[in-house]
Amino acid sequence: MREICPVTPGAWRARTAGTAIVSLCACLLFSAPLRAETKLPPVDELLRDLKFTKGDLENAKEGKIVERSVGEGSERSLSIGLALLIKAKPEEIAKLYRETQDTESVKAFKVRVTIPGAGTLADFAAVDLQPNPEKEAQRYLDAEPGSTLNLDAKEMAAFQALKSASKGKAVPVKEVEQLVRQDLLARYQAYRTKGLAGIAPYQRGKNSQRSVRDELLLATKESAGLEKHVPHLHDLLLHYPAAKEKVTKDKFEESFHWFNVELFDRPTYILTHRMAMFVDYAYVNVERTYYASHDYNSMQQIVAAIPTKDGTLLIYVARVSTDQVGGFKSAAARPVARTVMAPYIKDMLEALRNRAEKK
Repeated sequence: MREICPVTPGAWRARTAGTAIVSLCACLLFSAPLRAETKLPPVDELLRDLKFTKGDLENAKEGKIVERSVGEGSERSLSIGLALLIKAKPEEIAKLYRETQDTESVKAFKVRVTIPGAGTLADFAAVDLQPNPEKEAQRYLDAEPGSTLNLDAKEMAAFQALKSASKGKAVPVKEVEQLVRQDLLARYQAYRTKGLAGIAPYQRGKNSQRSVRDELLLATKESAGLEKHVPHLHDLLLHYPAAKEKVTKDKFEESFHWFNVELFDRPTYILTHRMAMFVDYAYVNVERTYYASHDYNSMQQIVAAIPTKDGTLLIYVARVSTDQVGGFKSAAARPVARTVMAPYIKDMLEALRNRAEKK
């Protein structure tokens, strides 16, 4: 298994920036007039349930971005909670992101594709191993239990078989790309039909696996405010897709996507599930990353846009699981990683507020 590297500011900015930006932008794209599921409590009660204080609300009214610890349930978890006030209505913020996206901030995103219905290989036609295709293809051909790539035993065996069949020949980039497409499609279809139970684990050692299912289950169970105030959405996160039968189409909206993010001159393939509900004139959105090809295991982000008499209170909570902060270095690495993550996301939120308030 690859040794855990020390956390550096540059590395953590690169690992967290792209996914955080696109997740926030995408969450706010849900703008259909969904019927309210229930009545929201007063804002101060809602903030208290999310571990924010009355003083935090006052600071937000003064234009500050408030940061709070939201709890980390395992040694691999990183979490961050932020809140700010935007003097615009939730639907106006959503409309802004329908019209424009901060494309300059997401240059690392080379491909963004919405996956319709059951999905086909054609939906993953844009998968390629650029910018260093031979080098990346060789990583897949050399795949073995560890954290260089997030693969299960069956996926590894397929790449190893291709390596054996290609011995003595040039690196079969096209064949590797095709196997990657098949794996992404299979993971999408398994999650779409079985939810958390359909997520294949990552093989970390001969007898060791990393369960993304368990990580996302933990992240959801830690979202106490979501469970209390948006119980149907919380239930969907735990029991998708069976729980869809409990909500009607005018209360729930979802979409599936895959991304290719270029990090450290490597393609990173990401599969996401986005869900949204409109609750008493507030937007509550969740983006779940149930597969990432390397560097981190999973991510779940919640964005809530809550109307108040002073404007829209935007709450952002992210929980990411990564082996980069696990093990004996965890206690030292996690605070450093959070410290580096927070300023970047704050800048992102501040840019959002500036654009919204100029409309």
